[in-house]
Amino acid sequence: MKFKFVNQLESNDCGPACLSMVLNSYGVNIPVKELKEICEITRMGISVKDILDGGEKVGFESHGLKLTLDQLEEIPLPAILFWKQDHYVVLYNIITKKGKKHYYIADPGYGKIKIEEELIIREWIGNEAKGVCLIFQPKDDFEQIIEKNTFTDYKKKPFYSSTVINHLISFLKNNNYKYIFSLLLLIVGLGTNWLIPIIFKRIIDDGIIAKSLNLVIILLLTQFLLFMGNFVSQFLSDFILTKLNFNLSITLKEKFLNKLIKLPVNYFDTRLNTDTLLRLGDLSKLQTFFTWKGISFFINTLNLIVFSGILFSLNKLVFLIFAVLSTLSVIWISFFLKKRAALEYSLFIKQSDNSNNLYEFIMNMPEIKVNQAQNTIISKILKLQRSLNELELKSLYLNAYQLSGANFLLKFKEITIIAICAYFIINSQMTVGTLLSISFILGQLSGPIINLINNIKDGQDALISQKRIEDVFRVSNENDQEIPESDIEIHDIILNKVSFKYPGSFNPFVINNLSFAIPKNKVTAIVGTSGSGKTTLMKLLMKYYLPTSGNLFLGEDNFSNLDPDHWRDKCGAVLQNGHIFSGTIKYNIALCENEFIDLEKLENAIKVACLDNFIESLPLGSETKIGNIGMQLSGGQSQRVLIARAVYKNPEFLFFDEATSSLDANTEKEILNNLRDFFVGRTVVVVAHRLSTVKNADQIIVMEKGEITEIGTHEELIVTREKYFSLVKNQLELGN
Repeated sequence: MKFKFVNQLESNDCGPACLSMVLNSYGVNIPVKELKEICEITRMGISVKDILDGGEKVGFESHGLKLTLDQLEEIPLPAILFWKQDHYVVLYNIITKKGKKHYYIADPGYGKIKIEEELIIREWIGNEAKGVCLIFQPKDDFEQIIEKNTFTDYKKKPFYSSTVINHLISFLKNNNYKYIFSLLLLIVGLGTNWLIPIIFKRIIDDGIIAKSLNLVIILLLTQFLLFMGNFVSQFLSDFILTKLNFNLSITLKEKFLNKLIKLPVNYFDTRLNTDTLLRLGDLSKLQTFFTWKGISFFINTLNLIVFSGILFSLNKLVFLIFAVLSTLSVIWISFFLKKRAALEYSLFIKQSDNSNNLYEFIMNMPEIKVNQAQNTIISKILKLQRSLNELELKSLYLNAYQLSGANFLLKFKEITIIAICAYFIINSQMTVGTLLSISFILGQLSGPIINLINNIKDGQDALISQKRIEDVFRVSNENDQEIPESDIEIHDIILNKVSFKYPGSFNPFVINNLSFAIPKNKVTAIVGTSGSGKTTLMKLLMKYYLPTSGNLFLGEDNFSNLDPDHWRDKCGAVLQNGHIFSGTIKYNIALCENEFIDLEKLENAIKVACLDNFIESLPLGSETKIGNIGMQLSGGQSQRVLIARAVYKNPEFLFFDEATSSLDANTEKEILNNLRDFFVGRTVVVVAHRLSTVKNADQIIVMEKGEITEIGTHEELIVTREKYFSLVKNQLELGN
């Protein structure tokens, strides 16, 4: 059975893609997207243990072994090899020919390749005596495990069932009259072009050779009118299609951005930001293919059919030679398509890594300078750039092979046909007008054939882009489950044996078996050493994540039954990594355009956050632009803007995570006094290290290593003289 290759769609997908190939060899098709969830992939990629655990979940006995090269012949294939210490590939066959061993590798970022001992030793074993190999054998109940698990509900969907394609089809349906009209105009333009060789033949044979000036004039006028008709129809069609293309661009971006905002936070935790950004480029490729390049394919196909028919009517032998050599050109180009697809995937992955490195280099320039790390980082960027250049060079070589072979066959075809036509004319078997018409048709047909070949490549690019975009659209939305729309009532937040860990077998539990209540309309402070799980707990409370085990309740309602959008509509937050957007101060506080801003609420938020004096000192006041496109704020100023944003929202629940950590003592005291009045009648959770921020809380929770060590008020916890007392004592000593 032919080994089925599976591409990785993102830079960290190689492990799940390899496992998918192993499953395919046993007749099971589970998509990479689902295997990523089964293996608990993270932004850092995937560990050997994660792949082995994933194999166990889908019905394999999985083993990770360190083997020598000779021992590879003794294991069941396919197996997964740990490649270059940062990648995974599948070894699916070993063949000995003429005393030399050939290893057949499927690299999910490149394609299927045959390599020799020297290369596998370098890439798999390296400087060690043995390399890491993952072997998989079906358990006795393999088929039952596959049948009973939900991932078997996935059936390979046809191209037309794709969400992206459905969006495109929907757009075409909504604009069908415009498309039909533009296509009719194109057909009119094409029709005028199809008549030219017939008129051309008559001008030569019946006009010039017969010396009929009147006929020549009539035919030339006809040709001029046809040219004008072609020009007008082409102009109108291009105008309509350009407008449709712009509208389609907006539609696809709107659908894609709306999909992104509906995805759970953990989707972004497990992917590089540049991977997501590059998909916007994929949208452009898809949009262009379904407008200009799709229309181009339609035109080229019609031209090929009609001009081939005219050529057949003029001379059957010439048509036969044309058809055979053109078919050979297409076969030649098609021969390289699979290799080209693998290169495109590899380029996408390298481009994503390259963009990420360049982004970090530009955004973290002060940090690089202060640590004198420029040589290391530039060297890392250039190393990746060289690798990217190598792939781009391979792509250029591949294109050169494709085009040189196709061009050779094209020129050979033209010379052969002209030679045959010359022979027919010498022997009075063909007229000069027919020869010139054939030459015109060959000129018209050489374009469509090359264009159709390019359309095949464009279609391949579009299909690759469609797969990458579809990978986003097939991720379940954060609020996919049907939750009845009802107003969220204010109750205590209750945690019952809540535990949580981030994806990846190497990640420990960040929160362990927490059970406590956050009383409504009270202030609860959470303190503890760094890494004790405070920030993760805040993310659980805002429903960025769901617990790994245990439950959160709002009164009697389980958090899992709360609509995330409705819940967050009731919440305001200042997080450690809160973001200042590119825009005015006013926009950053209200997060809406000027005409929708409530000026009274804005003024109150500015006063509570002690921003009034700062804003009054600026020439443009609250219209001053900040963020990446404007004035750079200090850490304390940024925190005050974020506090003002939370106050402006006027929520029932407030979550502050180190919200005042960058403020000076005086400003912090003033803001805390302002917030004390604002907190009345609201449920507030504050994470902080400073004593001044938490000592007036109605309840203080002390955490260490993901567990609760103490709960009480400031006075109660001081009396017990345990962990909280130690934290307070250390701060007072530091203060002294």
